[in-house]
Amino acid sequence: AGGATPYKNLDCDETEDEIKATAGKIFWMHAMNLHATTVRYLKLYNATAANVTVGTTTPVHTFAVPPTTSGFALNCGAMGLQFDTAITVAATTGFADNDTGAPGANEVIFNCGYL
Repeated sequence: AGGATPYKNLDCDETEDEIKATAGKIFWMHAMNLHATTVRYLKLYNATAANVTVGTTTPVHTFAVPPTTSGFALNCGAMGLQFDTAITVAATTGFADNDTGAPGANEVIFNCGYL
């Protein structure tokens, strides 16, 4: 009734963080990478945090977040990005699904709106 629920993570890193423990949709997102020179990678999983092991569980979406810029904003449209099980997020230093590189403290900031 009131629109998407906001989610804010000021230290998105290689430790999985649960956005929603049940099925849902992301309608918009914004990510920033405060590292001076190197891209970071935002990974979204269709699983609860308890069932995600970064580097082992395959993300359903991986987004490159450029360094020291305004990052990226994504409007996912009226249909949103569907997650049938749950919504979990992590960020790593490498793009490969099996990467576990740890971004620095408070280096990757992630916000989204979900239902």
